[in-house]
Amino acid sequence: MEVRIQKTQLLSHLQRAQNIVERKTTLPILSHILMETEPSGLRLSSTDLEVGVTETCNAEIIQEGSTTIHARKFFEIMRELPEGEIHLEQKEEQLEIRTGRSRFRLRSLTPDEFPRIPAIQTTESVQLAGEVLQEMIQKVFVSVSSDETRYTLTGILTHMDCKNDQTILRMVSTDGHRLSVCERPLPETEVLSAFKKTDEGQERDVILPKKGVQEIRRLMEESVGDLEFGLFQENAFVRKDNLSMIMRLVQGKFPDYEAVFPSEIERTITADALVLEESLRRVSVLSTERSKGIRFSVQPAKLTFFSNSPEIGEAEEEVDVAYDGEPFEVAFNVRYLLDFLQTVTGEVSIEFGTGLKPCLMRQKGDLKYSYIVMPLRI
Repeated sequence: MEVRIQKTQLLSHLQRAQNIVERKTTLPILSHILMETEPSGLRLSSTDLEVGVTETCNAEIIQEGSTTIHARKFFEIMRELPEGEIHLEQKEEQLEIRTGRSRFRLRSLTPDEFPRIPAIQTTESVQLAGEVLQEMIQKVFVSVSSDETRYTLTGILTHMDCKNDQTILRMVSTDGHRLSVCERPLPETEVLSAFKKTDEGQERDVILPKKGVQEIRRLMEESVGDLEFGLFQENAFVRKDNLSMIMRLVQGKFPDYEAVFPSEIERTITADALVLEESLRRVSVLSTERSKGIRFSVQPAKLTFFSNSPEIGEAEEEVDVAYDGEPFEVAFNVRYLLDFLQTVTGEVSIEFGTGLKPCLMRQKGDLKYSYIVMPLRI
């Protein structure tokens, strides 16, 4: 294999590959990327067996072939090289990298060892607006669990259905302490058949893995525009320009999240999101490292935050709110509240049921985004 390619072409994929390839693995090939020549350029692939990304870059093909190269070291070398054309040539078991007066040789592994990324086996897909998808991911990503023992919670439940003759995309995540649900309409879009109910009337649980969703968000941050989304077998895929990403769906049954919503709302507080966020950040400085607990004392038109660290000190701060009910107290993990407040603007409502029931938080004017959090025992 021998090719000439611009540094910027390589660097973009290598940067993305750093988030996918495994650095500590019993399979050395998973720390490598696969490079293959094809008529349209140089195809680069990286995978961790859960998420796979393939991208074709413009390149001058001098000699056809394929090789694998250590992703992290290749990226570090390319990052330091000056802008311009890079010459890549496979010589026996090494890839030679040349530009200007610089020359590097990196050992390669046989391409036959590289896990094959599944080919997309469906013609059914939908176009999703990048800004809509990015917003939805931002709102629900904070609630994804990192507890591998609760495997189905380590991804985002994604569903499409039709309401009032309009296709709706819904994303749901929970870590057992809080729940995020976001819905957005998809104008002029048909529901993918893979989401439709089976003959038994059961809806399929499509759970996108956390790592794959994170890469979709990064892709949206890099370039604006629509992307193609679809499902096949036990995989989901997205395509944009010359890049395709395939992710293996999380297997299992997602919890009945609708049962978590409060059945009755007894008290509602309304306040400015930025005011609450700034106040909570100040008071949280003296919350305990373990629980991150903040106590709320709610009175008509006034909300007081209290935090206490026995070995250091205590803090309190008042904020103005819209509330005219009976006084009450409640406590929350401040990190969970801040995660919500960072995703909204303007006025927010905090709605309480009875006792230690989950609390429902919403942004005014957006009833299709709900954030539910469990209070702490005082």
